Amino acid sequence: MPEAGNVARRYAAGIFQLAQEEKAIDTWRAELSKLDELLQDDVLVAAFQNPAVGVKRRMELAKLLAPELRPETENLLRLLVEHHRTRSIHEIREAFERLADEASGIVHATVATAIDLDEDDRRRYQQELARKLGRKVNVRFLTDPAIVGGATIQIGDHLVDGTVRTQLARLRQELLS
Repeated sequence: MPEAGNVARRYAAGIFQLAQEEKAIDTWRAELSKLDELLQDDVLVAAFQNPAVGVKRRMELAKLLAPELRPETENLLRLLVEHHRTRSIHEIREAFERLADEASGIVHATVATAIDLDEDDRRRYQQELARKLGRKVNVRFLTDPAIVGGATIQIGDHLVDGTVRTQLARLRQELLS
């Protein structure tokens, strides 16, 4: 489903550009959060999946459940409804958050290890990454039983593979050549 990710990034980029022009990044963070929560509502999900419910009726339902949405957010919702993209709101929100954090100098990283790390280890990973990158780092920790030992660190498109499996494969390659 890479297409869904591309769509989410395009929407997020457009929203982010508008948010920058308006100097309203935090406002848009809050609005996207509301919209994400709204589009998880069971009544709306059922209505949006029903082809008999038209765009106008879908928007009426959304306004009824969230009358506090700003006009700009309503326009975004209308676009999502018209293009059958309401299911993408969570990915759009996450992509917007990443863009906003990047603009603020915050880096997102994912650390995957074989075992669940305790708080001290997590803090050390976060501090060391922040020190090496010279920026604030938000780290998401995952446990992957396929990793025998070591860790992988994903920062954007860059992957650092420090797993035992990779190190053994490199050693094998060196011995064979």
